[in-house]
Amino acid sequence: MDNGRLMEAMNKRLFFVLVTVMLAVLGAGVACMITPVKYQARAVMMINQYDPATGELTMDYNSLMMYRQLARTYSELATSKPVLEKLAVALDGELTAGELGQMVKVHKVKDLELLEIVVQDTNPARAANIANSLSNILPQHEMQVWKMNNLRPMIPALPDGKPVGPNILLAVIASAAAGLFISVLVVLVVDYRVLRV
Repeated sequence: MDNGRLMEAMNKRLFFVLVTVMLAVLGAGVACMITPVKYQARAVMMINQYDPATGELTMDYNSLMMYRQLARTYSELATSKPVLEKLAVALDGELTAGELGQMVKVHKVKDLELLEIVVQDTNPARAANIANSLSNILPQHEMQVWKMNNLRPMIPALPDGKPVGPNILLAVIASAAAGLFISVLVVLVVDYRVLRV
């Protein structure tokens, strides 16, 4: 279909396109209004090891490279079912391991031997408590399972009263773009069928 034919089809069905975009934007707005506000808390852990003989940190190049590689493994360990179950117990069963799995994200800080624990919750104080509890449970679990002592809490999480979601502007823009795309696609399909008939 050439551009002239496309513009003609769009002009003919402009009302349909506008209504589709407006409905998509309205739907996004309503969804954002009924979605609970979320807050985020961050705790940082360091991966290192003390030399048993001297009591000092092992900071040579090979050790740092090894810790940076281990960070990925610890990220997976932090969100594993056994750890999340321990976290649920530490929180007095307020949340299940499955619910915590949806709230907790753990990732390696780029090019550093650090882990960042990020928790999103509807309660800022509880988000910080979850992040700090996990940063205390991880070293214990590591020692119990692997008999290693590489993880240490570095920066505790603090409650942050600034919401991180929902992002109304982003949702509205994305839904408007989706509505426009769908409506144009429908116009093209309908116009193609009309031409064939």
